Amino acid sequence: MLPLFFGSAERRLFGVYEPAQRRSDAARAVLLCNSWGAEYLNAHHSLRVLAQRLCAAGFDTLRFDYFGEGDSGGETTDADLDGWKQDIATAVAELKAMSTAPRVVVLGLRLGASLAAEVAPALAGDIDRLVLWDPIVNGANYLTELEPEAIQGRMGDRFFAPVQGHGATAEIRGRVVSSAFVEGLRAVDLCSEKATAPSTTLTIFSQRPPANCARLQRTQIVTVETVLPWQDIESESGILPIQVYERILEWLR
Repeated sequence: MLPLFFGSAERRLFGVYEPAQRRSDAARAVLLCNSWGAEYLNAHHSLRVLAQRLCAAGFDTLRFDYFGEGDSGGETTDADLDGWKQDIATAVAELKAMSTAPRVVVLGLRLGASLAAEVAPALAGDIDRLVLWDPIVNGANYLTELEPEAIQGRMGDRFFAPVQGHGATAEIRGRVVSSAFVEGLRAVDLCSEKATAPSTTLTIFSQRPPANCARLQRTQIVTVETVLPWQDIESESGILPIQVYERILEWLR
């Protein structure tokens, strides 16, 4: 396991690279794209174990923090989703260079899956396959679940407030983010007619998949009922989503 910083001096990203425990004839690699906020923290252990299982199966892996998240540079108020998509592209290039794999698998969880799906068409030459694990399909609905007032317009001083040097900011579940970050979340729509998805995409849902979503219907969809590692549920603390791991590894063979 190799902790490292990569990216530019202005946008320094932190990652953890783990080489494959056994090598095949061709180099294979998986980039893991986390979610954010509390989901990032809650799912950290589950993604770490997934990375270890991928390494045991012959894949180099890279887990990383977006700019303004975790141990990467920047503050939470510097985060924006367009920037995070560029961070994914930067991480893809870094993993290709470290692993020597000609193309990599990109695996995203929750918001990480949504961002990976949106950036994948621009990285078609670099991405071998795409795994979307419980992606946030509709950002407006997701925001409503997190902060009902954010989407209903009754924001008030409690929700949006100016912070010196950062303009308008919002507090979501105790986390201060920019208004641009909120608007980026609101704009996420994986069912948009303008959206496209690579044909080699596995989409995993822990519950029933959304209906009438043509974009996701073009992918291979499976439903795996298991624990939700990004949720802070005391009764499920420490339980790993083994069924999801097995389904991912089976699909990547």
